[in-house]
Amino acid sequence: MYKKFVLLALAVPFFLTGCWDKKDPEDRAFIITLGVDTAAENGCHFTFAPANIETGEAETYAAESETLSGAVAQVDTYTSRKTDLGQLKTVILGEGLLQDSARLDALLGELERSQAVSEKVMLLAADSAAACVEKAMKEDSKTGLFLWDFYKNTAEEVAVTKGIDLDTFLTERTERGGSGVLPRIRAEGERLRLGGGMAVSARGASILNEEEERGYLFLLGDAEGAVLEGRYKAAVLPLAVTKTKADYDFQAAGDTVLCTVTLPVEGTLQGGRGELLSAEQKTELESIFSASIKEEVEHTIKTALSEGVDFLGILPRAERALPQLAKACTREQLWERMAFCVVPKVQITDMGRKR
Repeated sequence: MYKKFVLLALAVPFFLTGCWDKKDPEDRAFIITLGVDTAAENGCHFTFAPANIETGEAETYAAESETLSGAVAQVDTYTSRKTDLGQLKTVILGEGLLQDSARLDALLGELERSQAVSEKVMLLAADSAAACVEKAMKEDSKTGLFLWDFYKNTAEEVAVTKGIDLDTFLTERTERGGSGVLPRIRAEGERLRLGGGMAVSARGASILNEEEERGYLFLLGDAEGAVLEGRYKAAVLPLAVTKTKADYDFQAAGDTVLCTVTLPVEGTLQGGRGELLSAEQKTELESIFSASIKEEVEHTIKTALSEGVDFLGILPRAERALPQLAKACTREQLWERMAFCVVPKVQITDMGRKR
């Protein structure tokens, strides 16, 4: 019995093969940021930014291929470390790629199927993904986390854009018939700037400026952190938005579908000379800021209508509210029949205090 136990103990290590192919961290290139543009010829231009676990400056890798897997295989042929996407934090998609719906769908599908890439990887849009990756690496060549930290520390506090991960973007595109909005980052001189968005659909992509992106955030009920400026008498007063909501109501009337969007907004008045405002002044200011929000949101909706694409996510709401009408016409027909009434309701919760 003892001999059988010894033989069994000696045999166990031969079945523990899980670590035979294990690579040490110094043998791997942990990619933190990936940029994808359209290639000059065919396929895509991939820019890989790894974390630097050695001394000296980090080096970006580039490859051109129809697929991400093919690009990784290319990079592995001329680097001494195995490319590892398990720590990927950010994927930047160039405008050229976003204009090519077929290539974009193929890339998103590959990212979704990859066992290495997290579904929570952050997506950004850019004029040139490669340029943004290079500038991000100059900012932080050690960890490669500059873009991740930059975005997290900026977008969560300032409502100039809305963070979106791979899983959320795929879900929104499915619900919105292939449309969605990505936050936009761009290189300005030696610096990177975050703000605005990129509306993406089967027809291509179009840039949203910061005001249009903010209008989009109000329609989502997710504009906390926005700062609005209202002109009151001879002064310009800023309002910091602390709470927003978006309520939708749909009514069919003949050939028109009226969408009434009510936008309750709470905010704190900033600046001024520190004097308390009267109830009458408070009402006047709330009216001024309500008009400002109405103008921005209506402009954003007009942009979507002119594109002929609902990248705002309004049609799914209409289809749920009016299921019989939605069955009787296509999404394009329903979108053409939409008319909008935007009703902001601003409440100033803090009007300033004397110090």
